[in-house]
Amino acid sequence: MNLRQLEVFQAVMQTGNMSAAARLICITPSAVSKTIAHTELQLGYKLFTRGKGTLAPTPEARVLFEESTLIHQKLDGLKRMAVNLRQAADGQVRLAAIPSISHEFLPLVLERHMARHPRVRVEVRTLHQDQMVQALLTRGVDFALGFYEHPHPLLTSSTLVSGPLYLAVTREIWQRAVRARRQNPMSFLAGMPLIRLVGEDPMCSSIDELARHLGLSAPAGLQVQTSRLALELVKRGMGWTVVDFLTASNLDPASLTAVPLHEFAHAPLQMYFATSTPPGQDALRMLEMLPDLLHSVMASTH
Repeated sequence: MNLRQLEVFQAVMQTGNMSAAARLICITPSAVSKTIAHTELQLGYKLFTRGKGTLAPTPEARVLFEESTLIHQKLDGLKRMAVNLRQAADGQVRLAAIPSISHEFLPLVLERHMARHPRVRVEVRTLHQDQMVQALLTRGVDFALGFYEHPHPLLTSSTLVSGPLYLAVTREIWQRAVRARRQNPMSFLAGMPLIRLVGEDPMCSSIDELARHLGLSAPAGLQVQTSRLALELVKRGMGWTVVDFLTASNLDPASLTAVPLHEFAHAPLQMYFATSTPPGQDALRMLEMLPDLLHSVMASTH
């Protein structure tokens, strides 16, 4: 099957009839019919059985569809990359960041960048770690920001700065902990629910490590997807969590306490890019700003 036959076959499988397939890929129904007939002739077996206005795929067609879908997705990715490469020359920066970085740090970055480069367009996507691969490999974004190295073999990770992790709990609960366990107030939290991040978030291992340190061998409690939601629950006195230094820098000290976890390894804030397509000049100019801004944020965190 050549690429044109693949496109027509996929369209028919997705829509279930010739006319809808033709509209999907912008050709005539007769062209769809002729392409399917020619493909069946080449292959030597039927792909569809014809009914009243519908096409039913044969078992052979279902097998081909499952395998060819991967090729079709790669072709879509190639189309997006081709468009994105053209746009990359138009003076713009496209970046992605995990929610905690996007919410807690990027507003400062965007403010400074716009002041220095007002004519450069900037596009920001908030993605989780596992969503960054496709965006980077198809040039949907020039670079991405997250904590810890990205495990994908086609991505390069580069450390911008490393900062401490913090325990986040309400001010009132922490004051009680200090009064009750002056020598080791952290142990007071062993009797409180743990608010954990769900999925493959690298912060999960740090939260679990602290839970084990407190004697919670099988951490229970709530599981949520973002640090922001975890903190909303912490504010309500529903438990405690662990946050990165950027999130800790923006906590309201009137309601929340950030306790530095000195015994834990620092969390490296990483920049990721597709190894085959490093960031261009506009993106590099933005990246050059980040270390100083990150250090200024860390200096303000107590």
